[in-house]
Amino acid sequence: MSTLRADIKLMVVLCLFCPALLFSQKTNTPASDPSFTMRVINPDSRYEAAAILDVNKDGRLDIYCGGYWYEAPSWKSHFVREIPEKDEYFLDFGAIPIDVDGDGWTDVVSAAWHNKSVFWIRNPGKSGKNFEVFPIDAPGNIETVIAADINGDGRLDILPNVMTTVVWYEYKQDKSDPSGARWVKHEVSKEVAGHGIGVGDINGDRRNDIVVPKGWLEQPTAANGPWPFHPEFELGSASVPILVHDLDADGDADLIFGLGHNYGLYWLEQAVDSAGKRTWARHEIDKSWSQPHFLLLADLNKDGQKELITGKRYRAHNGKDPGENDPRCLYYYSYDRTGKLWKKHAISQEGGPAGFGISSMALDIDKDGDIDIVAPGKSGLYLFENRLVNKKK
Repeated sequence: MSTLRADIKLMVVLCLFCPALLFSQKTNTPASDPSFTMRVINPDSRYEAAAILDVNKDGRLDIYCGGYWYEAPSWKSHFVREIPEKDEYFLDFGAIPIDVDGDGWTDVVSAAWHNKSVFWIRNPGKSGKNFEVFPIDAPGNIETVIAADINGDGRLDILPNVMTTVVWYEYKQDKSDPSGARWVKHEVSKEVAGHGIGVGDINGDRRNDIVVPKGWLEQPTAANGPWPFHPEFELGSASVPILVHDLDADGDADLIFGLGHNYGLYWLEQAVDSAGKRTWARHEIDKSWSQPHFLLLADLNKDGQKELITGKRYRAHNGKDPGENDPRCLYYYSYDRTGKLWKKHAISQEGGPAGFGISSMALDIDKDGDIDIVAPGKSGLYLFENRLVNKKK
């Protein structure tokens, strides 16, 4: 059982902060288009963030979403906590699974826009106690949080998308603290924050940089040194995350992003001109639907190349965004590097009930050898089971 938990933890870490490594090794399985079966976990759920984790340590991956967690394989719901609601939003804008206090039970880190807070929810394990909420900080209005090993110490850090500042947090187990952990705040910049954030090695120096809508912040060699800002592009009101990924396999990092409150899904191709200056060429992926607020990468067809997963954040601004009333959708996109073409594939039945919320995950939740997708949002909570392996049997 301990080996199984270690394998699950490794998969979660890779999915959260290193999509360029997740499921990237070549397989001998021929590539084919997967199909998906939708499982209705809770059609009445309106929480916009979900996570995949083994909540009760029974060796199965469960679904955690807002005020409840859902136990595999029956998806029985269990109460977690009451969450305040304001302006058609629950004050719960993230779901990052981490064992914060080191007790062997996976906790969840979240954030909220309205009270400007980052916080974590402690898994009570077998104690019989309630889930407890512990504050981390209140840095400003927050879209959501992403996780990455920013400082390269092998442990996940938390990067919230704060509208007024770029800041990240690392945690350390500390038995002297009532929560069992303490958080260290790292302020990067108060000048360049905006809607959208990402993490990855932009310049190839093996240190994770931070991407914002108008450029990128270069991680310094000194731990507490300033982060130089490179204003090299303009993304607009970008998705969270902005994905950092070598899409064309030419050895440098490209960017994939959506316009979270408008129409448009794009990628920026990194190159170097004849003068040695870094350049970014903008390419359209799809402009046929609106509000691609959250993006993931995963190898859905087991060909060794990751696909882009995204979908509509239904009622992101409660009816005020362009295309808000267009049909809900959930897609994956495959990229043909030879022909430099994208192909769109429907995950959810087009016009179906599912959107893609503000934060989620893709893992082999049923352990059948292919990657499944959890889709939260204001229109319900759904699991899309990949039938790729079953199709090939």
